[in-house]
Amino acid sequence: MAASRPRVFTIPPSAPFLPTLARALLDGRLVPGFAPRGDPLVLASSTVFLPTRRAVRALASAILEEAGGEATALPRIIPLGDVDEDALAFAEDAPVSGVPAADPLTRKLVLARLVHAWAALLPAATGDEARLIASSPTAAVALADSLARLFDDLIIAGVSFDDLRKVVPPELDRYWERSFVFLQMAYQGWFAYLAEHGLSDATQRRDELIGREAERAAAGGEGPIIAAGSTGSLPAVANLLAAIARRPNGAVVLPGLDRELDDESYALIDGGEGIEPSPGHPQFGLKRLLGRLGISRNAVEALAAPTAPAREKLLSEAFRPAATTDRWHDRAGGISAEDIRAALTDVTLIEAGDPREEALCVALVLRETLEEGGKTAALVTPDRALARQVAADLARWNIAIDDSAGASLAAAEAGRLARLAATAAAERLAPLPLVALLRHPLAQLGSAVEIDALERAVLRGPRPAAGADGLARAIAELRASKLHRRDARAKLGEADWQMAADLAARVGEALRPLLLLADDGPHSFAKLVQAHGDALGNVAPGLAASTAVDAEALVKSLRSLANAAVDAP
Repeated sequence: MAASRPRVFTIPPSAPFLPTLARALLDGRLVPGFAPRGDPLVLASSTVFLPTRRAVRALASAILEEAGGEATALPRIIPLGDVDEDALAFAEDAPVSGVPAADPLTRKLVLARLVHAWAALLPAATGDEARLIASSPTAAVALADSLARLFDDLIIAGVSFDDLRKVVPPELDRYWERSFVFLQMAYQGWFAYLAEHGLSDATQRRDELIGREAERAAAGGEGPIIAAGSTGSLPAVANLLAAIARRPNGAVVLPGLDRELDDESYALIDGGEGIEPSPGHPQFGLKRLLGRLGISRNAVEALAAPTAPAREKLLSEAFRPAATTDRWHDRAGGISAEDIRAALTDVTLIEAGDPREEALCVALVLRETLEEGGKTAALVTPDRALARQVAADLARWNIAIDDSAGASLAAAEAGRLARLAATAAAERLAPLPLVALLRHPLAQLGSAVEIDALERAVLRGPRPAAGADGLARAIAELRASKLHRRDARAKLGEADWQMAADLAARVGEALRPLLLLADDGPHSFAKLVQAHGDALGNVAPGLAASTAVDAEALVKSLRSLANAAVDAP
């Protein structure tokens, strides 16, 4: 039995979202008759949907903190962005599907192979001498990523290729027609591969699982279900939110619904007569979702009062639709000079001279906040370069930060080792990449004394012949020759030459799997991955057993690449 009116709430943007949600859940403000505060077991009968896994962990902590240290069971908390069978397994009537989703790496390799083949055939097929698509493997992988995102967008939006053809009439652009033919071929090829291997597309699979949750929510029964923090930008998620909002024991909690903007201006966010919609407006998704839920903005109940009402009012005015910006100071109850002053209290504008100075200013502000004691601080920025520089500046003061975007494996120590090993082999043991590899902290090919001996013997001055044999031959020839007394190598003793020769032999043996592949023609991706893994095992024998996060991530990535390379055609 559906609820007579959708139960929809919001938490102001200036109020802490998850602590407010946890308090409302325990106090029984979300679902009538469900107030689990003080009862350690009742909460386990409820389900909470959140946008991300990070939010899932944070809500669990917020609930435990709100419970005041008392032992309590947690609700079933599911990230909407990553619904899977593990989450569905807790439901007794959850349908079980035998069609797993394809691994993302497998999809990338399959699509890269299609892109690479198409790029090679395109000049002959079109009669154009110039290559329209770069045909290198690196370019193919990059284009495969873009192609995968396009497929995801089409699946999410429910757009067919017939609809896509209508975007640009073929008589207007012959290159669009060729691109469309390739897109259709790649799309059909990808799904033919899935059917052949008994797999499903990950995006389709996610939408299917969310759809099943929506069916279960609409069917009623079970315990309370709450969805919080989502704007319903994905159609499948919007359907789930609508089903939850209409349950007698369901509720939807929206993040930061603007309750300040006047009704006429709010209506124009979605467009109007002669006015284009504003999809870039921060309230655009929420307005569309309210329409999908069948509820007006005025019927949405706030779970907390704004902690910074003047600032919320200023931001609402700043994002006012262009058609009504003339009302900034004219409308009744509009923004006043006092409101602006109150909104900008404790707001500081810093005009940095360059990105380096900008990062240092941010790092200093964060450090000063922490030194005050009892306070926390956060940097919110889409600029990853700025975030990395701020983290590096804070690390100089022994301040470790939690980066929600994660760290790049390529920039971590284990990732750098993997790149250096590949580079040293690809450049046939050229001095610069070889020395960088030998001196890497994870490499275990030789001691500092041995590396110094090898570097002084043959890695300074003219480059030895390529490969392990060229390195060994250069050491043997210089060792047997009579060097000028002013030559720095003349100071090397017999022990130094022997250490250099032994280390050169170990380097050649360790990198042999990759060096053998560098000596002849192209090889399969699976063979390259296997050789890279073997070489890394020789260069850093303790890498596989290391408990360091980056080492574990590298081992896992290589294993995933190997599996994907075997599965891909």
